[in-house]
Amino acid sequence: MLTRTRRDGIRPIEIGRQIVAAMDDRAESTSGQVAHRYVVGLHKSDLAALGDAMKPLLSELRQAITNHARYEGYSLSGDAEVVLKEDAAMRLGSCSVTIAEPVATEPMAAEQIVSEHPAQHSTPLSHKYSVVLADGLSHTLEGDLVTIGRQASCTIVIHDNNISRVHARFRADSDGWTIEDLGSTNGTRVAGVLITEPTALVGGQTIALGSLQMRFEQA
Repeated sequence: MLTRTRRDGIRPIEIGRQIVAAMDDRAESTSGQVAHRYVVGLHKSDLAALGDAMKPLLSELRQAITNHARYEGYSLSGDAEVVLKEDAAMRLGSCSVTIAEPVATEPMAAEQIVSEHPAQHSTPLSHKYSVVLADGLSHTLEGDLVTIGRQASCTIVIHDNNISRVHARFRADSDGWTIEDLGSTNGTRVAGVLITEPTALVGGQTIALGSLQMRFEQA
């Protein structure tokens, strides 16, 4: 996938090279501590052209980050994540790479951030919401940041091999809840549409994490 070339537009291998370059640049000033999450900005035509190849590309990019960190002896701040998004400033065939979070020697879990700074992270919504699985099991979205995946550190832990270790993230603000895919292997869909950036949620909508179906509704 990364070595596949196209006659025009972005080459997947170029995305990988720029992410690795961003890792190397950061490592020079942090004694080998590098961030794990990278946001890649693409021209809208390049993003659309990836189409069905997006999932395997994201998987290979995550693996490239992990392998490069291991080879260079870098310390990643968490599991590798890559997000592809449209960037109006990008020309066709080019991309930008942004490090999405600061590097920390001991990354603080989202749950710790919420508990230690309640005034800054309190949920402004007047109603509570939950996600309801196909088997009827309901998980209330507490606070304003909720992660979901197989990993034990997630706010909502679901033991299903179709979803990634940290698959997606729910976030609340004054406008309501959004969901963001965190570079998962099998993708996240809202109302049947594959999402590539934070997407607003409406009560009653279906959400699919890979093949796992759930419904977003008022608790």
